[in-house]
Amino acid sequence: MGFLRLKVTIGALAAVLCAAVLVAGCGSSDSTSSSDSTESTGGETGGSEEVAFAAKPKGGIPGALLPDELDLWKYNFDTGKFEVAPGDASKPYQPSIKKFPAGTKLGYIDPWASNPFAIPIREGFEALADEYGFETVYCDTGFKPEKAVECAEEVAHQGPEFVVAGNWQVGAATAMMKVLDGARIPAASIDVSEPNAVFVGTNNYDDGLTAGRAGAEFAKKEWDCDEVWLLLGENLAEGEAADLRLQGFADGFQEVCGALDGDQIERVRMSAATSDQALTVTTDWLTAHPQAKHVLATSLDDERASGIAKSFAQATETEAFALGMGCDTVGIEVVKQAEPTENHFLGCTAFFPEKYPELLVSVAQQVLNEEPVPSEVHVGSQFLDHTNIDQFYGE
Repeated sequence: MGFLRLKVTIGALAAVLCAAVLVAGCGSSDSTSSSDSTESTGGETGGSEEVAFAAKPKGGIPGALLPDELDLWKYNFDTGKFEVAPGDASKPYQPSIKKFPAGTKLGYIDPWASNPFAIPIREGFEALADEYGFETVYCDTGFKPEKAVECAEEVAHQGPEFVVAGNWQVGAATAMMKVLDGARIPAASIDVSEPNAVFVGTNNYDDGLTAGRAGAEFAKKEWDCDEVWLLLGENLAEGEAADLRLQGFADGFQEVCGALDGDQIERVRMSAATSDQALTVTTDWLTAHPQAKHVLATSLDDERASGIAKSFAQATETEAFALGMGCDTVGIEVVKQAEPTENHFLGCTAFFPEKYPELLVSVAQQVLNEEPVPSEVHVGSQFLDHTNIDQFYGE
């Protein structure tokens, strides 16, 4: 394609993306959707033909439960288990923190210390420790399942009253939590559901839905929704809940542009969670799919989505754009560094990692005070692009 093949001006792109944000719903989303099932009338997308598509919420996925599926939990320090408590858990959680008693110790198992999304969570947690007077016990999993279990053992040995059990490798969750359960230490997880831990994280399906709708508005304006392929960078090791970002993205696109044929939605594995791997995998996919005239893509985070965008910027035969997930420091930088016509990055759904620490510490304090908390605490999100990113992440 090259940049010259695009049929739009930069000004037109800004207008399209602004419209996409409006359709996606600029306000923070609430946790009302979770789905992998759809209805469609069948047929082709594109042109003037409208193809109905409706996403249906799907419940029962830990880390992505619907509001009416949530329970209030209270920790039983004798059994080491959370138990269901009476009350309504469907309302949005409002954090509230007071000074901790002197000597209170909270563990923090970092899901990946060098990851751009994890950094503000850890830094915010450390800042709250100084502000509210609790000690911290720290260990970094490095995004390695075996290290997650080692961290649980190392942190539990130092006797914290509560642990933030950050771990983005779902295969290690059971073994890691077995250590904490055995030590009778209550815990909360970060973005990946773990057994007997309060889930604190983004509403994955809604996040994907928001990005998918934004991408579809772009495709509708520029390509008339014609001959569009969706490329989804997956890593199932990060859990079924996180994978809902990709399902939501596909559903959000099809709600606007109509149902796609099955072979127009493709998944590729991006397990390393790096920009370099995403670039290579995407380039290989483009080479193997010369028939893909128009492509929109996403993955589980901005790191991978930025690599996808780099591959798209190098493409010569395909018009393609990526949308990010998270709006961490990587996503913010990519959005700000150039127009979408140059870097092929339309924007990102913001998960606001800077909000996580207050939620985690508030949950910890309530649990230690033997108060009930929701079994899952979901963080709202919003799609950000050139038209609105400075409102949230200005210089």
